[in-house]
Amino acid sequence: MRKRKLKRFVLPTLYLIILGVMACSITFLSKNLLNKSVNKDENYNYSMSVFNNEETTEEQPKEVEKIINPYNSESVSIAKNYYDKKESKESQENALIYYASTYMPNTGILYESQDEFAILAVYNGKVKDIKEDEILGTVLTIENNEKLTTIYYGIKDVTVKVGDEVKTGDHIATSSTSKLETSKPNTLLFETYVNGTLTNPSNVLGKSMTELN
Repeated sequence: MRKRKLKRFVLPTLYLIILGVMACSITFLSKNLLNKSVNKDENYNYSMSVFNNEETTEEQPKEVEKIINPYNSESVSIAKNYYDKKESKESQENALIYYASTYMPNTGILYESQDEFAILAVYNGKVKDIKEDEILGTVLTIENNEKLTTIYYGIKDVTVKVGDEVKTGDHIATSSTSKLETSKPNTLLFETYVNGTLTNPSNVLGKSMTELN
């Protein structure tokens, strides 16, 4: 038999067809791999998003509220400290209040200032009593809770009434003059009771309720 020769254009055409099929296969495989990669990344991002949300929604510990000073003026200083029987004789002598030719133990901290100053609620509570004292002037009692009671002596311009709820730092009154002997005219006598017992305010101020004995 006589062998037939393929025409010159046949082989190049076959090569082109083969190359085309290979190119399509490569393109198809590349797209599949890319889609899988994208899906994988999306799942990863979603998982990280959920993880991050869990972190951001985690409850933060609440800041513990402290008992503050009954004033915020820098001009206020201590005229007389609390009379503590456990302190030295010198400290006790410096904690005596003089009135009408008589020395009396100071039952709180006596503050003084050349200028009038705002009186602040040292802690959240409820106004229990407001009364007038012949020597100490207006007396305001706040029952802060079952553990703490605070009393403010010698004040004026009271902004609250019995039964009112107060918050830490509320302006409740203004300092006033006193019949007690002090070097400056505007005063405040501040007392604290912890569990019903008269307590040195220095052992109360700046502490949280859980720190009080």
